[in-house]
This record gives sequence, C-alpha cells and structure tokens, in this order.
Amino acid sequence: MRNVRRELGLGLVGLAAGVITLGAGCSSPGVRARLTQQNEALRQENEHLKRDVAQRDGTITALHRRVDNLENLGPGRPAGLFAPVKLEIVRLSGGADYDGKPGDDGVTVYLRLRDADDDAVKAPGKIAVQLLDGANLANPRVLGVYRIEDPAGLREAWYGRFGTYHFTLRCPFPPGVELPTTGKVDVKAQFVDYLTGVTLTAMEEVNLHVPEAGRPAR
Repeated sequence: MRNVRRELGLGLVGLAAGVITLGAGCSSPGVRARLTQQNEALRQENEHLKRDVAQRDGTITALHRRVDNLENLGPGRPAGLFAPVKLEIVRLSGGADYDGKPGDDGVTVYLRLRDADDDAVKAPGKIAVQLLDGANLANPRVLGVYRIEDPAGLREAWYGRFGTYHFTLRCPFPPGVELPTTGKVDVKAQFVDYLTGVTLTAMEEVNLHVPEAGRPAR
C-alpha cells in the first residue's frame, strides 16, 4: 500500500513538473506537443493509481470488518452445526447398464450425507469410490476406483429435488476387467469434508447382473 501511495505521489510530482515546464514558454511546437502527451500519460497513470489505492482500501476495510465479526462471534461459534457426520450409500445403488447391451457394465452409486440431527445435508468436499470383488475376504479384488475432487464435478453430481438429496456417481467398469461370478460388488465410499476436514466412510454390497459367469467388462 505504501508503494502504491509513493508511486501516486511521484506521478503527481511529475505531472506538476510537466505542467510547469510547459508553462515556462517552450517555443517549439514539437516540444510543446511532446510535453502535452507526457502530461496526459502521467494524468492517466495517476488516475489508475488512485483507483488502485481506493480498491485496496476497500478490500482492507472489508477484511477488517470480517475479522471484527469473527472476534465478536468468539471461539465457541457453531461453525460445524450442520456439518455432515455420516455418509450412507443409498439403497438405489447397484449395477447399471450404460451401453444398452445385456448385462451390467458398471455400478451407479448414490451417496447421502447426514448431520448430527440425521437430516440430509449438502456439503463441499471430495469423493472417492472403490468397487471391490469381495468373494475372497482375505484379499478383495479392486474392480475400479472413481473420484470427484473438483467443485464443478461435485456440483454436477448433486441431486436435490422432489425430496431426494444425494450425490450420483456413474462408475463404469474398466475395459477387460473380470467381473465377479457371485453377482455381488462391494462399494466402498469416502467423503472428505472441505469445511471440517473430517473423513466419512461407508461400505455396502450391491447386486450386479452378470449374464455370463465371469465375463470381462466391455
């Protein structure tokens, strides 16, 4: 801020000096024209600096007001009053046919967040989903990993109409992956809340329609 004010002061001095020089009686039309151009450039620069200083002063004032508000609220403010405390996989989640051919070639996962009052809530964060073949409990096989980390993707995945509140993730199987012959897929989901930093997890077994036992995904 001091540098901007110093530049503004120097610019004003330069403008004044140019005006004095111009008024001193330079007889050459070329010199007068050049000084006029220089003085106009200095005037425009000074106007720009004034606007810059005013904008920064406004930003500083707004920040001071924000700090005062936070200090008045005190450390006991309920910032996380409606923060999510639970992640659930909605029962509609399950195998899905994305290509119109027989058999499921992915899983659509519906995730819902709930607060301490067990109300569904919308919150910013990042989502990760794993699809697992849990036939071998000692060594589950990963079928695919899916993430939503950017705000635009999270907003697009949210559905909040007609009393339904959830995030929707379409999780197509990678090409060539061997699907479980059991017709079951374990969905492991994770949500990291951007506001509180809390990590919420959920796991659910869903059904998968596999017309040919163990067929690879398309």
